[in-house]
Parts: sequence; C-alpha cells; structure tokens
Amino acid sequence: MLKILISILVIGTIACFITWGIISYLGSTEILQVKSIENTGGNVYLIRLTKPQKKGWKAGSYAKITLPEVEKKDKRTRWLTITSLDNEDELVLLTKNSGSAFKKNLTSLSQGSEVKISWIGSKLKIKDENSPLVLFGSDVGIATIRPIVKEWAGKREIILNHFDKNVLAFDNELSDLSSKNEKLNYSRSNSLEQSKEKLEEAVNKYGNKAIYILTGQPDDVESMSKYLKEKGIDNKQIKIDKFRGLK
Repeated sequence: MLKILISILVIGTIACFITWGIISYLGSTEILQVKSIENTGGNVYLIRLTKPQKKGWKAGSYAKITLPEVEKKDKRTRWLTITSLDNEDELVLLTKNSGSAFKKNLTSLSQGSEVKISWIGSKLKIKDENSPLVLFGSDVGIATIRPIVKEWAGKREIILNHFDKNVLAFDNELSDLSSKNEKLNYSRSNSLEQSKEKLEEAVNKYGNKAIYILTGQPDDVESMSKYLKEKGIDNKQIKIDKFRGLK
C-alpha cells in the first residue's frame, strides 16, 4: 500500500512539473520590435515584427500581444492571429483599426517600437493527413487562413474562398500560389451567398471527407457553419475561429 501511495505522489509531482513547464513556456513573455506597419487599404494594417527566439507556433495560431508603453491595462493587451509561419523570418499580424484605443496605438507604432508577445495557442490544429481542406475566411479572417494554405499547398487538395470585404493584403500572393498549384483553388466573393455557392461545390465534391475551416466575422462564420450542417456536413468536420472584435 505504501509503495502505491508513493508511486501516486511521484506521478502527481511529475505531472505538476510538466504542467507548470507548459504553462511557463506558453505564458512566458518575449519582447519583439516593429519592423514595419503598412496600411493595405482602408483601415486594414499589416504589421511585421521581429521573430521570437524562444517561441514556436503552428499555422492558425493566435497570441497575446501587449503594448508596454500604454499605461492603462485594459487598453494595452489583445489577442491577435499570427498570419505568418514559424519558418518565416518574421512574425506578421493583419488587423483592422476599429477605432479602439488598442488598435489606434498598435497601428501607429513606429519602426523599432517594442511589443510583448505571450500565450501562443490555436483552435485550428490540422492533422498531417490527406483529407482535403475547404477554407472560408471573411474579412481579416484571411489572416488565419494564409499560413494554413502556405503550409499545406501542394500536399493536399485545398479549396479556399475569401469573402474579402476589401481586405486584399494577401490576394496577389494567394492568386499566384493558386496559379502554380493545381491542388489549390482560390476565389474571392462579394457576398456571403457567393461564398456559400463556392462551398456547396466543395460539399458536393468531398462531403465529409474534407475538413472545413471557417474564420472571420462571427455572423458570417455562424451562418456558414449552419449552412454546411444543413448540407449534411458533420459538426466534427467543421473548425471555426471567430474574430469577435469584428462583430
């Protein structure tokens, strides 16, 4: 009995150390510098930061971004999607200046300014398999999709539709990638109905053999998710990432 209790205590201690290690890694903070901030049209901004040295991430990840020079705590931290891959030489963000204090401060930073990054995570983990990917992004939801496309292009069939709402930061890049890769079908839509028509083609082609990833404006994501389920797609095949700041 004593041996059993000791074993339980040892296993519990090891589990605690592992958990603490994971939390410490995910929650640790690194300071990055602003390389450039580009207005790509309207209130959309592409923000390039130096790459973290101690943190890695998967395609579709997000991170806690803090502006250390902003004094008020509720105006200096937000969760933003990472739109670059871990193997690129910079960390890239795509965001809209919605008029909030945080977004105004973020998009007005000068080259060399510092930001803090911590707590990298993801809701969109994709298994390394051959299942086709059917991707839908509305608005700046394309920020999540861009690294997923870059990671899997040429390795599996991909259908991507962007309800762009004049967010065209990656349009040339994705169009070029699609023209060079027969497994990638990229299109843009002017309305949610057009996007549904594109995804209906994918449903008819792949059904529940595909993984459906929906990102961006919450109302659009919810509407598309409902539409796919009505078309017979199982809920387990649908992955979503809602950009609640756009609602």
